[in-house]
Amino acid sequence: MGGIKMSDGKILFDPMKHAEWIPPHSREWYEQLFKETGEYRYPWKSQFEEPRAEIIFGHKIAANLNYGRLLDVGCGHGEFALQFALDAREIVGIDVVEGFIEKGNQHKSLGNINFMVTDGDGHLPFPNDYFDVAYTKKGPRDWYHEANRIVKPGGMILGLYHAGSHGGLRDRFPGLYSPMPQPEANDILSDLNLHGSGLTDIHVELFEEIEYLATPEDVLIKKCFGQNHKLKEIVWQECLQDVEVIFNKHATKQGLKVFNYYHLLTARAS
Repeated sequence: MGGIKMSDGKILFDPMKHAEWIPPHSREWYEQLFKETGEYRYPWKSQFEEPRAEIIFGHKIAANLNYGRLLDVGCGHGEFALQFALDAREIVGIDVVEGFIEKGNQHKSLGNINFMVTDGDGHLPFPNDYFDVAYTKKGPRDWYHEANRIVKPGGMILGLYHAGSHGGLRDRFPGLYSPMPQPEANDILSDLNLHGSGLTDIHVELFEEIEYLATPEDVLIKKCFGQNHKLKEIVWQECLQDVEVIFNKHATKQGLKVFNYYHLLTARAS
């Protein structure tokens, strides 16, 4: 069982080195998440300082929608897309997990919303110049080759991607949370492989979001999001006692302070 030394000389268990670890945002991970919760929703308890990255992202979507057609790529169970129901002529959400799509269609509020099982990595089943705005929130990275075709000229394409956490997690719990370099805009542009996409006015902003985790258990829940029950039991057994000590030493009245980083991509169809 892997781990690295903490500042007090103890060893903190590294669940990513365990055979049961499922790589986050893989197909298997999304299927496991639906099996465990039935939703793409963060299960840990926390509070945030404003502004939140998702709220900023939502405002940018709404500002460009103008009662047009909206596409959510990697919609999960559709909760995020539903907030635009009254502001859009039509909303389409796509995801590869059938369970998420079934749940989204069961809970959609208006007839102008449709969720469908579609893999964003391939050919998207939509006409040319159909959508006014298309986005992904922490979802697929390989759909931009279709964005310029399905979005009207001048239409907006947006992406919100988690760029890691720091502060209360990676500084306090090495091993459980691995060190990471400061995220750079050029890294996400290279990762998304936008070369040849035909998109214009491509821009990436880095947002810092401050979160306060409520309890020591929430540190472990955040780390094990989307993992199976067996691995969670191992992590709790190996880590909880040490995590409680560290959490109680550094937490404020609001909780344990964590810095979350997000890349926000905006571009235009040509």
